[in-house]
Amino acid sequence: MTDEQQITVADIIGTSDEDQFMEFNLTEVQVLVSNLQSLGVDDVTQAENLQQQALRCADILAEYIGKLIKTVAFLEAKANSKKNSVALRYEVSGGVKTSIELKKMAGEADPEVEDLQLKIAKAKGAKAVIEKKYDIVIKAHHHYKDMAAGMRKTIV
Repeated sequence: MTDEQQITVADIIGTSDEDQFMEFNLTEVQVLVSNLQSLGVDDVTQAENLQQQALRCADILAEYIGKLIKTVAFLEAKANSKKNSVALRYEVSGGVKTSIELKKMAGEADPEVEDLQLKIAKAKGAKAVIEKKYDIVIKAHHHYKDMAAGMRKTIV
């Protein structure tokens, strides 16, 4: 093994259970995506440069997707655990037997569970947006790659 620093999955997706996904920096990706409609490619070098930019953006987005998958799974587990905990402890006052349906409703109505469900919804929304951007960036990469290959064929 070389003296280079070993990079682990934990280095890429982080070790915290919940990432601040709303703070992910998409500037580089947005610049590439917004330029797709206006950039004309004049030569092989420019096509190859855009191809590399698209790959860089795809790498950034792939890391964010991994972090979002981890965050969603953590939040869902936390919400289920809290919901079950509340349901198990719920008792109707007055000594009346508490039905399973009432316990389930109590777990689902808990304010902390509701907050977690809202976070899950935001994380899933962010994941959907980032996955769509990833698809666009990958298609752009292949488009620029094909353009560069076509331009190379025309060079004498």
